[in-house]
Amino acid sequence: MASHIHERAASTLMRELSRIVSQEVRDPAVTAIRVSKVELSKDKRNAHVLVAFWDSKDGEEPDPGPLEALARASPFIRKSLARSLRMRHVPELRFSYDLAEQHTSQIETLLKGIREETKKGLGVLFAAIALQAAGTADASALERLESSASIMGSEFRIACYAPTKKLAAGAVTAAFDEVRRVDALLSNYKQDSELSRVNRKAGRGEVQVSEELAALLASCLSYSRASEGAFDVTVGALVKAWGFYEGEGQVPRPWTLWWARRNSGYRHLRVDQAQGTVRFLRSGLQLDPGGIGKGYAVDRAIAALRKYGVETALVSSGTSSIYALGAPPGNADGWDLDLKGANTADSDFITVTLRDESLSTSGSYEKFFDKDGTRYGHILDPRTGHPALGMNAVSVIGPNAIDTEAWSTALFVNGAKWARKHGVPEGRVLLCPEDEACSWLADE
Repeated sequence: MASHIHERAASTLMRELSRIVSQEVRDPAVTAIRVSKVELSKDKRNAHVLVAFWDSKDGEEPDPGPLEALARASPFIRKSLARSLRMRHVPELRFSYDLAEQHTSQIETLLKGIREETKKGLGVLFAAIALQAAGTADASALERLESSASIMGSEFRIACYAPTKKLAAGAVTAAFDEVRRVDALLSNYKQDSELSRVNRKAGRGEVQVSEELAALLASCLSYSRASEGAFDVTVGALVKAWGFYEGEGQVPRPWTLWWARRNSGYRHLRVDQAQGTVRFLRSGLQLDPGGIGKGYAVDRAIAALRKYGVETALVSSGTSSIYALGAPPGNADGWDLDLKGANTADSDFITVTLRDESLSTSGSYEKFFDKDGTRYGHILDPRTGHPALGMNAVSVIGPNAIDTEAWSTALFVNGAKWARKHGVPEGRVLLCPEDEACSWLADE
């Protein structure tokens, strides 16, 4: 709990420092500087503030002038922090260049990195994202910014266009803050999260929860009913039994698996949205947000960007879900993504164009272990208690990341036959069954 509070304090300090440096410090020497990271000491008496140039070039040596200007402005910045955050004791500030950030390339390199990382896996991946160079009058009026952060056990990446760098910085910072807020709400690894509190107490009676969590869990129950139980947020006991909660996986003992199956199942979950309560009908029931949390966080990040007036952005949560907002400069149709199936040649891609849409992928390549010649994937069938079989990967395209992530999981578990019969309520589906070529559901 202490580490989470410390992390939140550092995040709040970074947000305010970013605002003050970009909006209140009048020294022209710092106009090209942005705050990239804040390292807060354990006693909160000192803060190491890492900064970078907006427009940096690989190999370019940092100019010492802006750091000297920031040092001169430190008393003013600390007074502004005391006023805006109502702090009695403001940390001493030490500024230095974030060399790792300073030497990173621009958006194209970021997107290339997504491609290279995902090409290492199997199944359907975000193998390439083509971003055309700015070539119109409107494009020349937009500034671009990319950034990443490790949250929810994944690398969240944001690439956005905005009228000014300052606006982009504020929007991206707000988006990452929103993802961290969702993590604090839904993480089953953080004992002080609201979901962890529900896991501890709902087996003993009704637990009062926030309106947001009640609505989210009600949505999970809807996905479960629509998918005939293939999607299930109550698989926490099964995930732990199979060793995927904190380890690389293991085959559970028969009694352990029996107990986990007994304490899983969405029918044992009661959510009363009107009263704002949650109750477990089995005392050992455990919620696991793994099949929906990152998609929900992506949606919330997009909402934060929109509040800042950002109309063009790409937000991804590792290789799980990605949302394409608007259309990038040079491509009025949207963002071009190349999908690669598990059974296609490296050069054989399926290109899709997304505009105000999400793409989520579930695949056996994400996490698995081998035992006695058998491969066990981390995507479990809640009804059998065993890893789902028959699919290499499923990709779903739709209007919201929470929907596409839930349905990519559900279709992976239910398999190709069920998917061909039922499909999804809204969106497109790319199926990659084992030993079959990948194909769009509508084309079959």
